[in-house]
Amino acid sequence: MLAVLDDTMAQFSVKSAQISLDNAKHAYNLSYGEGASTLNNMQSDDTIKQAGDGVEALQENLVDAMDSLEKSKEQLKDAEKELADLKEEYDFNEDVDEIKDYADSIDKGTMEGLADYQAAMQRYQAAATAVAPVEAKIVQYKSAIDQCEASIDTIQKNIDSTYNKYSQAVTSTNISNGELREEQKEVSKNNISQAQLGMDQAKESLDTYTIKASISGVIESVNIKEHDFATSSNPAFVISNKDVMTATYYVSEDIRNTFTVGQKVTAEKDGIMYDGEVIEIGNAIDQNTGLFKIKAAIKGDTTGLLSGTKATIKTDTYHANNAIIIPYNSVYYEGTQAYVYTVVDGKAKKVNITTGLYDIDNIVVTEGLSKSDVVITTWSAQLREGVDISVIDKNAEK
Repeated sequence: MLAVLDDTMAQFSVKSAQISLDNAKHAYNLSYGEGASTLNNMQSDDTIKQAGDGVEALQENLVDAMDSLEKSKEQLKDAEKELADLKEEYDFNEDVDEIKDYADSIDKGTMEGLADYQAAMQRYQAAATAVAPVEAKIVQYKSAIDQCEASIDTIQKNIDSTYNKYSQAVTSTNISNGELREEQKEVSKNNISQAQLGMDQAKESLDTYTIKASISGVIESVNIKEHDFATSSNPAFVISNKDVMTATYYVSEDIRNTFTVGQKVTAEKDGIMYDGEVIEIGNAIDQNTGLFKIKAAIKGDTTGLLSGTKATIKTDTYHANNAIIIPYNSVYYEGTQAYVYTVVDGKAKKVNITTGLYDIDNIVVTEGLSKSDVVITTWSAQLREGVDISVIDKNAEK
């Protein structure tokens, strides 16, 4: 269990459902149970009325207490919003004394420094004057919430006690000297079934107020505290499962189309390499980045990785098989036409080529060359079609 949301209303629903269930069972047992024919010492009608009125009065008190609780919570929410606005207006995070600490840190040895100090102190005095009553209201509302919750607990206990007296008083009116009709007995049973269903639903609803982790892992950050308001936009907890770490990155459409599920990737973080594989390929453009989301599962010992950190992902995108690869700098262009110089019978020959994949060092030639061609890789101002070329045998002995 990570945390419990404010379940006061849910607790009240469970207790109300329990009272309804107990009422239904009492009514059935008093009319049809073993004690129906032997119970004596009947209570008077006045006693029944007094006990019933007592239960109703306490239930009204409970509703009033619940209303007060909700009102105090709304007031607390408004005051906390007001305090947050003041923090933003006067530029401090936790306590207004941050402004004073900042002022005290200013070097007042110059006119400019003295002016900055005076401005900061004026801002501190104004902030302190504005913040103090708001913080006092927050303390007051939190105290009121605690008092309301204590009152609700006391009233609920009194309801239980008063109801027991009421049920004893009602007993006398539910005793029958003869057999009641069978359909009345079935109605009583149905009342119990309906009350039990309400009880089950109330308990199920109560369970939703308990926040539990859906995975095993390490809690890396906690973003809520007591009396905070939970929102869907801010994660209450960040939990990482070190056994299943996932890297998320974004690529363009042409790169995305080269990926396959199961494709190997390498993640690098702080000089450490981690192996992984692609587990999810996005089918729609991410509206924030304009790219496609890719997810990869990182394998091995990932204890050194923290959730939310950045790493470098490497993988193959394009590749060429059985390709001719030549130095990138040996390729020249006329417009969009690529060409190289080869050596034929001791002379330079210009050959048009078609290129493919390349990087800063090498380029793939898909058409125009064969494996037996000798490509001139050194540049010279005199290099042109038909000039004499001398080939240096690097393997010759010096």
